[in-house]
Amino acid sequence: MSPRVSGWTLAGVAFGVAVLLLLACYWSTVMSLLWVWEHDGTYQYAFLIPPLSLWIAFELRHEVRALPPTPSAWGVLAVAGLVFVWYVGHLLDINLPQHFALVALFPALVLACWGWRALWVLAFPLGYLVVFAVPWGDGLVGPLQDITAHFAVRALDLTGTPVLLNGREITTPAAVWMVADACSGVKFFIACGALGCLYAYLMFQRWRKRVVFVALAAVVPIIANGLRVYFTILIGDTWGLHYATGLDHLIFGWQFFGTVLVLLLLGGWFFRDRPVRRERQPASTLAPARARLAVWPVVLVLLVAGPVIASQLSSAVPVPQLHVVAPTVPGWSGPLAATDGWRPAFTGAAGEAKAAYRADGNGELVDLFHAVYTGKPRRGHTLITFENRLYDPAQSHVLSSAGRTVEMVDGRSVTAGELRLSDGADARLVWHWYCVGSRCTRSATLTKLLQAWDVLRGKSSPSSVWALSTTVGHGGAEQARARLRAFIGALPVNESVDLPGTRDAGVAGGRP
Repeated sequence: MSPRVSGWTLAGVAFGVAVLLLLACYWSTVMSLLWVWEHDGTYQYAFLIPPLSLWIAFELRHEVRALPPTPSAWGVLAVAGLVFVWYVGHLLDINLPQHFALVALFPALVLACWGWRALWVLAFPLGYLVVFAVPWGDGLVGPLQDITAHFAVRALDLTGTPVLLNGREITTPAAVWMVADACSGVKFFIACGALGCLYAYLMFQRWRKRVVFVALAAVVPIIANGLRVYFTILIGDTWGLHYATGLDHLIFGWQFFGTVLVLLLLGGWFFRDRPVRRERQPASTLAPARARLAVWPVVLVLLVAGPVIASQLSSAVPVPQLHVVAPTVPGWSGPLAATDGWRPAFTGAAGEAKAAYRADGNGELVDLFHAVYTGKPRRGHTLITFENRLYDPAQSHVLSSAGRTVEMVDGRSVTAGELRLSDGADARLVWHWYCVGSRCTRSATLTKLLQAWDVLRGKSSPSSVWALSTTVGHGGAEQARARLRAFIGALPVNESVDLPGTRDAGVAGGRP
């Protein structure tokens, strides 16, 4: 057997074994990723990303084989780092780092098994796979909603339509329009970005043209979605709401997006570069240095180590049932039976309380919700997860969000998150914050990082969510905020949890 055949055959077998081991050891993460692709309409395009990346990589196979495989120790570090990221995501029951680590392990394995040269040649298909196969776009929904609402209102104002913007709620003479999550255009934005990157790579040879086209593929969907909402409202105000809602609304949206996409691709076609025929380079006849071959078994061991360690440490721990009671608040009557106008939902909590309070002076109502989680985050018992919500999306829509610094009864302050909701009849304010031990924040991301830091240090601090809500009413948002501030200023946050036989202030969800 010639050295050339021996070198690339061994490198190919090593990579193939590593990929099979990756899929086998992380099969639960693979199924989780496929579930997101199938059930979330935003990411259904992702089923096309792996075969497209594989096709492009196959077209580059001769350039990859032009130089000998040079397994890199940097690949070992990359694999170790990504396995650690997956491990932390698994411990905290967070899907995003697990999905990212799974997909990013493919370029890491290329580096480890074949070397830097192969990674550079395959940079586009591997980068394309990592960027568009991982479901990362949920955080874009809110900003895209805001951009769309402001764009549509500005366009309506310029064309002479009376309009009023209230957060993400647009009021015109004909109706009140809500720029909901589905109206953000995030599906078209991400799919157009994926198609735009592929089109730019295939049609242009110059980097300047590629960058310009990708930038257009990012900007055009945002403008197109703003125009779609503008035309929808204009049609409803001019010819009647039945033309702007229901099936007509869906058909118009898809036709409009389809037309924009065709025009974008057609515009790029006229500026395409002449394809450059790649000369088929002879494959290298050199084998990798023997010392570098040690990289391959180390990588295989690392791939197995993550799931093995996780399985040993993820023994089932029963969730203790805590008796969480709504505290008595000076100056407020209660706790009373909770109202039905606000429905937060946090599953898997060790205990929770929901109650209403009436101000002694003017009779105004404030609703309180408090849920406590004990131990380290684990599946079915996690504070920050997709299923846990501060409001019922079937009942309310978010008009705007902000942060508010509030003073607690003990003089300490915490920055609470504010959601302004609309349920069609009235607006409602929701203030909330999360606590991990005694550290409190309004950020779900920071809460996860605090939990990760505790888990890595071997600690298991209790975590909790505090949420307050009140209707805006005729007094306006500022009066509602003053009502919430007054309630928080008297709220004894360390008196809501009773443990069997004890009283532990630290388990009360934390004091800011």
